[in-house]
Amino acid sequence: MSITLTRSGHFRRVISAAFVMSLLAVLLAAVPARAVAEDLDVVVTAADGSSATAAEAVEAVGGSVSAELGLIGGVSATVPQSALTGLGADAAVRSVTPDAGLQLLSTTDNWVEDDVLYTSTGSLFKTAKFIRIKKPWAAGYTGDGVDIALIDSGVVPVPGLDDPAKVINGPDLSFESQSDDFRYLDTYGHGTHMAGIIAGRDDGVTNPWKDSKSGKVVGIAPDARIVNVKVAGHDGAVDVSQVIAAIDWVVQHRNDNGMNIRVINLSFGTDSTQTAALDPLSFAVEQAWKSGIVVVVAAGNDGNSGQLRMPASNPYVIAVGAFDSNGTNVTSDDFLTSFTNCGVGGREYDVLAPG
Repeated sequence: MSITLTRSGHFRRVISAAFVMSLLAVLLAAVPARAVAEDLDVVVTAADGSSATAAEAVEAVGGSVSAELGLIGGVSATVPQSALTGLGADAAVRSVTPDAGLQLLSTTDNWVEDDVLYTSTGSLFKTAKFIRIKKPWAAGYTGDGVDIALIDSGVVPVPGLDDPAKVINGPDLSFESQSDDFRYLDTYGHGTHMAGIIAGRDDGVTNPWKDSKSGKVVGIAPDARIVNVKVAGHDGAVDVSQVIAAIDWVVQHRNDNGMNIRVINLSFGTDSTQTAALDPLSFAVEQAWKSGIVVVVAAGNDGNSGQLRMPASNPYVIAVGAFDSNGTNVTSDDFLTSFTNCGVGGREYDVLAPG
């Protein structure tokens, strides 16, 4: 187990527990007793795959369970800082991981203003042309009958996404879910943008290729349906436990009420240094894959020398990086974007797309 805290109170970068404990031993004598007893938010998984076992271990050290995470056989919990070592050493516990903060990954200049999605003229068509989508569309591969779970910041019903049959709402697990004004809706802009790229379809589109070429919004899978699972609020931030709960819901309800969820889109990641075998978010996406759902994850925006973000580092997901087409429709002048994570030492991205 390894931990660290940021100013926001979220766990971010991960350093070794041995280093943290050694540093704490020096510092604790100089801080007030109240700080020593500070509670920390963690995700705990059980060795036997039982959420009940994980809950018992948490409660045994004086912690409290926040939510059951059945998909990974664990719980999100709050535990005393002083109990972390003992909890991690419990033979019944598989892993104890900080409930890390995530940030939606985006480098786009597109935005939502007054409930209208603004995008660079023709940019979506250029992408469609570059990835040679014309033939698949002509052959009928338009996403018809497929539901795509977008775990993101919500969706605003802007043109291209305002057909009631285009977007259906799953749960809102964000901190804005209690507001009637913001529930399910995108207050950050990222989720709406992603939904448009994936499955947007303007009114009056009859020929996806010709209509996209003329400037209408036509997503890459224009006949697919978006299942909106909101986890992030206006700042684009979300905790790991919220994302795991969202994945859990998708797996449990993928075929409910006529749904056919075949894909999960995750455009974010954490910089966890745990292995893909131990990280709870990685474990969650792997369980989704085992249930028959393709999981597409952003590789990360930390630069070419960066490791793939978690859970993109899990080999069972499709990790997507970005290249620059240099403004042309030929491949000879393309280059890898400077911001995309390439992965080093083994696991690398699976697909590059215009970005």
